[in-house]
Amino acid sequence: MPWPRHHKADTRARIVAAAAGAIREHGPDGVSVAAVMDRAGLTHGGFYAHFGSKDELVAEAFEKANEEAME
Repeated sequence: MPWPRHHKADTRARIVAAAAGAIREHGPDGVSVAAVMDRAGLTHGGFYAHFGSKDELVAEAFEKANEEAME
């Protein structure tokens, strides 16, 4: 059975939310890809299906954290 069309976007959002929380707690240098993926309930191997690098994730996570702070 194939995944729903929105599955990849939902998974990416889960990763970004997990990263935003981890960055708020530990700072960007205190967060590893493996720790973020674990926090999101996913395996480390799936990371690169969603992001090209940790820097790309950190940039998106900062945007998410800023949006949440503005709310």
